[in-house]
Amino acid sequence: MNRFFYQTKQRKDNIVCLEGEAVHHLTRVLRADVGDKIELCDEHGVCRLAEITAITRHEVQCILGELLPNNESEVLVDLAFGLLKGEKTDFILQKATELGVHALLPFISARTVVRPSKQSDKRQQRWQKIAAAAAAQAKRSYIPKVGSPSYWPELIQQFTAYDQVILFWEMAAKQSLKDLLSRLKTKSRILLITGPEGGLEKAEVETAAAAGAQIATLGPRILRAETAALTAVALTMYEADEMRR
Repeated sequence: MNRFFYQTKQRKDNIVCLEGEAVHHLTRVLRADVGDKIELCDEHGVCRLAEITAITRHEVQCILGELLPNNESEVLVDLAFGLLKGEKTDFILQKATELGVHALLPFISARTVVRPSKQSDKRQQRWQKIAAAAAAQAKRSYIPKVGSPSYWPELIQQFTAYDQVILFWEMAAKQSLKDLLSRLKTKSRILLITGPEGGLEKAEVETAAAAGAQIATLGPRILRAETAALTAVALTMYEADEMRR
């Protein structure tokens, strides 16, 4: 069953009026009709079964039914990753969303090749659409927020918002991720950091460590930046029991 997201301002009592791309997808792609069932989630992660009651050119009206289970992680995992070239950033946004990240924070460091463009607003909107589509496909209850690209010092300033910050660096001493996450608690907020194609400079890692980041490795093999980002998320979700429950 297909899942869609809506804002509470689109709801009145138990009636939700879908607009925009949702209407196009329901009417032109899925060929939905009155009486069909879909799943609807609001911005707070509350999801319900819904039935289509009316369809017009610009709107699909639904009546909300039974509450659906919340599929979100009990540990909030944010991913900060070095901005990558081409479609690699899109790939991380999509797959990390499927894995269950709470927020995605692209950043720019010394070795980042990609730099902000004049069309950054349009790019930001496209990134958020990628996350929304991936969240719907994965039956997420919540769409991860995709942040605007920040510079390394700005990212470090955000460390205080987290219970734990783990930075993955290929030159790190052998530090077990399992050990780092051994005291993980429900509702903990964790920030995972992986670098750009050229990696992070030693000085950047040292600055992060001084600000409280724990430095870990993903093993003896050198991974591509996008592989490292998704591996870090998958391993963390596994250790948090999110891949087993």
